[in-house]
Amino acid sequence: SLLFLTIMMNLKSPIEEKNNDMLTYKVDLDYESFLFDEFYQEDSLASKKIIGEFEYVFFLINKEPCRLKNIVQYEKNYLDNLLSLGFYIPEFEPSVKNYKNWWSHRHDLNIEKVCNSKLTSARIGKENDLGFFHGAIVENILELKHHVEKFPSVKKWILKAADSFSGIGHYQFEQDDLREEKIQAVLKKKMLLEPVYTRAFDLGATFVVEDGVVKDFFMVENYNSSAGRFRGGVGASDVDKFKKYIQEKYKYDLSEYEKIVKEIAQKYLELGARFNIQIDSFVYIEGEKLKLYPLVEVNYRKTMGLVINSLAQTFYEAKAVEWLLFTQKELKDLKLNDSFVRVSPKQNHFQTFIHPIY
Repeated sequence: SLLFLTIMMNLKSPIEEKNNDMLTYKVDLDYESFLFDEFYQEDSLASKKIIGEFEYVFFLINKEPCRLKNIVQYEKNYLDNLLSLGFYIPEFEPSVKNYKNWWSHRHDLNIEKVCNSKLTSARIGKENDLGFFHGAIVENILELKHHVEKFPSVKKWILKAADSFSGIGHYQFEQDDLREEKIQAVLKKKMLLEPVYTRAFDLGATFVVEDGVVKDFFMVENYNSSAGRFRGGVGASDVDKFKKYIQEKYKYDLSEYEKIVKEIAQKYLELGARFNIQIDSFVYIEGEKLKLYPLVEVNYRKTMGLVINSLAQTFYEAKAVEWLLFTQKELKDLKLNDSFVRVSPKQNHFQTFIHPIY
């Protein structure tokens, strides 16, 4: 009957019902700008450029059925290739108005600013002998010169913006080549001043936190340039496997490091952190010894460490898995064999590859 047909046409299948319940996400990689830039505009060209370059990391991490408010149009061949590698591709909804931010937590703006600020990590480091050992917070050239003069044996220093990320806003200088004009051009507000250490390797410890409760923990080695720019990293499918990998690679035991970063995470939970906490650390060379610098900074949001860990889980049997980042220009001079699997769209400035180590 007509009534029966009308009822049947208006009934939703279980799949349609499920699809309507799915969350829609936006990969808000411009989160630091949202937090700290007073001139931030969500849909500005600058924000779109930041997001567009690495929006695809969503495919490498996310496993749940969902929709994505994408700003990049992805080629079918690219998406099919990711599917063949075992990654999940969401439904695309570029014009949707209602969505949930995915990269950030956005539950309390004051707590988020405190937890993401390098001023906080510097204070916690100094108070607990976990970092910022010979550092100072400076606001002008006179304060900077006064602090540098206290440590005549330190030949190289670095200035860091309190709200920067991935090495952006860093300025290095030699003690005997202190160019005041350049420093004054950079030093517009409170900045962190520290000696430059001879780094052996960089570490990231991620605590997966849900509503203030730690649910998981993993570590990765981050590959950073001398200027602090992220160039990829390496991880393993579990903590013990990663500790063994670092022991073999650097002859360094991570047991004490593991204990310390758990203590640091607890301090951030006490500050009000309720979701993911990632702690950056490094091991440096002093004399002929390797020494730990436990607390460089904390990222209270998702990080590229989650990408590395997800790839390590995807290639579970590997001893470790690298995620490597190159510019288009660098790739022209490299000859990568078939063990390097591209996971970035080919048009991106930065190209990234998975490299399992067996």
